Amino acid sequence: MIEYVEADVAREARGVRIVVPMTVASPWSEATKAVFRLAGVPVLAVRFAFGNKDLVAWTGVDNVPVVFHGREPARTSWAAIVGLAARIATRPILPAAPAARAEAMGQLEVIAGEDGIGWNGRLAMIHAGLTTNGDKGFAPQVSGYLAKRYGYTPELGAAVRDRVAAQAAWLAAQLGDRPYFGGDAPSAVDAYAATFLTVLTTIGEADCPKMLPPNRAAFGAAAELLADVVPPALFALRSRMFEQHLPWPIEL
Repeated sequence: MIEYVEADVAREARGVRIVVPMTVASPWSEATKAVFRLAGVPVLAVRFAFGNKDLVAWTGVDNVPVVFHGREPARTSWAAIVGLAARIATRPILPAAPAARAEAMGQLEVIAGEDGIGWNGRLAMIHAGLTTNGDKGFAPQVSGYLAKRYGYTPELGAAVRDRVAAQAAWLAAQLGDRPYFGGDAPSAVDAYAATFLTVLTTIGEADCPKMLPPNRAAFGAAAELLADVVPPALFALRSRMFEQHLPWPIEL
């Protein structure tokens, strides 16, 4: 379903092409791969190394994921990516009814949006890196770079745990006792929940063999701070998704 190719091959193709990182299981990129898998859409993927000026020139941004479809403009936001996947899906990943679709998009916002679970998980890694001089979280130079992108302040970093606890509790209440947010079958919300909870999980080498050790350690800092505020039902959903619907171990 997902074939990794060189950039020049993807640039000349016409279907869905995505650009994703090489060395870290970034939740926004992993969710992009997951949602197209659930949608049954074949994808060509390009591995992005930060600092690759040729890829930046092609994509128009210095961040990932980036999604191309035909000759349409590049998509970089989670909402645009999910919308595209739902539009061209061979299997439904969002409800058709307007109210139910709006509800699903609201759940996705809490997971993937600005100040959502993934955003706060990233802040936790930044905060740990800056307050421990890199003994935990990201290395200081990485933390300093990301701090500007995420509007980090020490006050925001110190309040991450409370925000994630409230968001995760709300999300678990939305799931209820259903196997998936989509009911009996997984939806885009399930794909995003499963991949974004990776941020709050200790990732061993066997779980994601190509992830670089510094990135693995950064995820460990977020898990140390936040994993115990996540209701067990959400981690059970993550396990179900990777056992039944998404590749394991995590492939970069």
